[in-house]
Amino acid sequence: MSIKLFFELTIDYNLKMNDKAVVFFSRDGSTRIAANIIAEKIGAELIELQEEKPNRNFLMSGFRASTRKHAALSGDPWAEIASCNTLILGAPIWAGKGIPAMNGFLDKIDLSGKHVYLFTLQADPNLRSSGQVIAHYTRRVEDAGGTVDGSIALPGNSPGKTGSEKDIRTTLEKWSLFNN
Repeated sequence: MSIKLFFELTIDYNLKMNDKAVVFFSRDGSTRIAANIIAEKIGAELIELQEEKPNRNFLMSGFRASTRKHAALSGDPWAEIASCNTLILGAPIWAGKGIPAMNGFLDKIDLSGKHVYLFTLQADPNLRSSGQVIAHYTRRVEDAGGTVDGSIALPGNSPGKTGSEKDIRTTLEKWSLFNN
C-alpha cells in the first residue's frame, strides 16, 4: 500500500469516527423525528434508549414520570457514548416531568468534560413544564460532570400521536446548536 493511499484511508476513517451523539427516548415518534433531524444536521450518531420493561399504558407512564421513577435500560448506551465529546439528549415530557428512561440513563453516566445540549417535546403548545424539566436535566448533567451548552423546548403532539416533521424541523432550525 502506498503512503498516499494509507494517508487517504486514515483521513477517511478519522472523519467517520464520530465524537457527537444524539441520545433520545421516544414513545410515539415525535422525539425520534427531532433526534433524526438533529443527527442529520450535525452529523451525529443516533442512540435510542430502550426500557428493559417498556410500559405502553399511557396513564401508568405518566404516573411513573410524575413520581420521578427511573427505568432500567436495555443494552449499554453508556459505552456507546464513551468516546463522544458532545451529546444531545432528547426526551418527551410526560405529566409535566422528565421521563423514567432519561432518568435511568443519567443515573449511571459520567459526563466529565462533555458538552451537552438538551431538547424536550411535549403536548402542551405553551410548553409550560419545559423550563422545569430542562432545569432538572441540567442539574443531573452538571452533577455528572458535564456542561449544558444549550437547550430547546419543542411542541410535540397529544399522546398516541406523532408531531409534524415539518413543524419540528422549522422550530429546530432556530436552535443555536445549528449556528455554531
